[in-house]
Amino acid sequence: MKTLYESDFLVIRDETKCIRCKVCVRQCANGVHDYDEEEDRIISDNSKCVGCHRCVVLCPTKAITIMRNPLEFRENYQWTARAIKDIYKQAETGGILLTGMGKDKPYPIYWG
Repeated sequence: MKTLYESDFLVIRDETKCIRCKVCVRQCANGVHDYDEEEDRIISDNSKCVGCHRCVVLCPTKAITIMRNPLEFRENYQWTARAIKDIYKQAETGGILLTGMGKDKPYPIYWG
């Protein structure tokens, strides 16, 4: 699925080190990695990466690197990068971003 904004993380694979063992394909719970039989290569979808580094740790040849995407939004006092991304995500999914029994933003709690 193509997102309106760039992903938070970039999956970088060193093709010279990759032995196509498919450990990353089998172990990724988010479906980031996929094996293309015709081209005999593993393709990664950055938009699905959550930055857990499981693939990095399990790769036997250390061919994978995960890094934070340096692309940023032009933010201001009213519109932070996080607020913009939240709006994009809500627009894409039609859902509302919720946190269970907690708060993900530094707003004060007035009821307690």
